[in-house]
Amino acid sequence: MKGRKTVLYIIFLIVLMLPLLQALTRLVPERELTGVYISHERPSLTIQSWFDGSFQAAFEPYTNEHLGFHNSMVRLHNLFCFKAFHQINAQNVVLGKENYLYEQDFIDAYYGTDFIGRDSILSLVKKTKELQDLLEAKGKTLVVFLAPSKADFFPEYIPDSLKKKETNNSNYKVFSQLLKQNNINVIDYNAYYLSQKKSSPHPLYPQYGIHWSDYGMVHATDSLLRYLHQKCGYNLSKLVIDENTISQKAQKTDYDLGDLLNLAGRQLRGYPLCYPKWHWEEDTTAPKPHLTVIADSYYWAIFNMGIQQFCFNGSFWYYNHTVYPESYTTETITDDLNMKDEIEKTDIFLIMSTTPGLKKFSWRALDSLLR
Repeated sequence: MKGRKTVLYIIFLIVLMLPLLQALTRLVPERELTGVYISHERPSLTIQSWFDGSFQAAFEPYTNEHLGFHNSMVRLHNLFCFKAFHQINAQNVVLGKENYLYEQDFIDAYYGTDFIGRDSILSLVKKTKELQDLLEAKGKTLVVFLAPSKADFFPEYIPDSLKKKETNNSNYKVFSQLLKQNNINVIDYNAYYLSQKKSSPHPLYPQYGIHWSDYGMVHATDSLLRYLHQKCGYNLSKLVIDENTISQKAQKTDYDLGDLLNLAGRQLRGYPLCYPKWHWEEDTTAPKPHLTVIADSYYWAIFNMGIQQFCFNGSFWYYNHTVYPESYTTETITDDLNMKDEIEKTDIFLIMSTTPGLKKFSWRALDSLLR
């Protein structure tokens, strides 16, 4: 009996020591936590910091963060909360009915919580029309692309606690109306998505992602190229879809919100998703027009397909701030650019915005270009 207690005591001590051993050796690989979080640096110990308590206050979060198996414990805790209480621990992520995930910003945009007012939108639309006319006089084109919204597409899965009365006073609805009334070149892909909700052969939105599905994004890219060809007359490289493959596991950005939940174990099970296999049929005989895109994160997937490599020259102004692909080598921001030069060399300006981005439409690019 005494020997059994000794063995149990030794096992207990080993278990207590495991986090320390893991912190010192990192023998067991752990997945990094997904999302944005502040990493705590080891605080410096001084006489003053010790006696005023600032060292102890700073050392505790540092120790917790660097403790062995910290990430695994966080994932297990989040999984327990999710399974036991239907609760998630991810900033700005909303758990809807049947485990559909949203971002709070898209729900606010759907219900008009972030509505900036009709007069403010009309002012932005008039600036857009002015810029479009000035560019047309130079033989150039401006296009506004209204990207789809998961909250608009799946309002039925928004949790009851966040449901509100639907309204026409939303940034998207007023923008869409006024852009069309003022004869601005607009691609309303949010409306198109809704029209295809019941007839699309494959899901246009993933259950656990906030961006359009890979299938929806590829077809949106093809539609955009066809629109620019018809509108501007350029001979552009063609996006050729070879086949569609069905996967039970979400891939690419189709699980971006699921990743933010930081759950232990496998992906949450959702419906099958379609992943087109495609290639570019490049037209090497035609000169490539210069395309400047001002957009939010919805454009990343299109950009990563190589559209501004195979079809165009030009840059992607991420939130009208960071310039790509230039920033891959040397960080470049739009304030570094000469707007007059950018206008002269650009053939097509494309402003792409999701519904939450409309409250800051163009992110002040209209003002910069008009100046």
